[in-house]
Amino acid sequence: MQPRESPREMANGRWHGLLGKWLDEKALAGKHTTCPMCGGVDRFRMDDKGGDGRWICNHCGAGDGLHLLQHLAGLTFPEAARYVEQHAGRVEAKPATPGRSEADVKEALQKAWKGSQRIERTDPVGKYLEGRCGGPVTFPSCLRYHPALPYRHDDGTSTAHPGMLAQVLGADGKGVTIHRTYLTQDGAKAALDPVRKLMTPTRKLENVAIRLGPVDSGWLGVAEGLETALCASKKHGIPVWACTSAGLLKSFRPPPEVKTLYVCADNDRSFTGQAAAYELARVVTNLGIECRVLMPPEEGTDWADDWKARASP
Repeated sequence: MQPRESPREMANGRWHGLLGKWLDEKALAGKHTTCPMCGGVDRFRMDDKGGDGRWICNHCGAGDGLHLLQHLAGLTFPEAARYVEQHAGRVEAKPATPGRSEADVKEALQKAWKGSQRIERTDPVGKYLEGRCGGPVTFPSCLRYHPALPYRHDDGTSTAHPGMLAQVLGADGKGVTIHRTYLTQDGAKAALDPVRKLMTPTRKLENVAIRLGPVDSGWLGVAEGLETALCASKKHGIPVWACTSAGLLKSFRPPPEVKTLYVCADNDRSFTGQAAAYELARVVTNLGIECRVLMPPEEGTDWADDWKARASP
């Protein structure tokens, strides 16, 4: 007796048809477009590598077609699985785009990191961090300056820009991917959309963070963005790690030495940041770890905005 196919196996190569009612033409063509979940312009891309419906949003995080179906249709996992079982046979399967090998992914990450250098206050990254969040007194080793970071556009062309690299680690302390922020020589954000990108990860993106400092006496903070984390650390006097997005913030789990976790939330008008923060707080509290959610007072701001408002004359 043949084993029954799983929903993911049934849907492999068929995600364009299964998700077509929710995604626009750019998304189905694998180009950057407005995220159908958070609404962020040019944040979302579905590359469908290996036919698994793989996607990434610079705000919501990343996942496969089954995760995306749950988000878009408002379904639970069992409901999404039933939807696939009912509809997969009705849509045409397309040849899967081959995914990059693990060796190729690691080589690309190593090449980017080797092409970078220590941050100085006078280089574009130093200037950017000074203007965005007052600049750290010393720059964490997980952050680097790259003088000519390649940027691949949707039309296939490539340009080079100064950029900030941030090492993203998994729960095991091993590198998973690199977060890139593209800049100008004078330390402003480059005129690119999106201006921040994650490189292809070595494994599934979950429970990852940019570790901007060590856990301090059992205390740790987490935030979405890198600059937000740096400013929250200054404001509250605790080490704060950056999870890079609301979706990845929800999947974070503190290491064993953490006794109190501070979730430095974004005060979004869409309530995306608040929802992610309180979901993480709920899970962490159920694990028996003390947890507090810290929110900037002004609606529509994060802790980097809060720092800038307080620093302005």
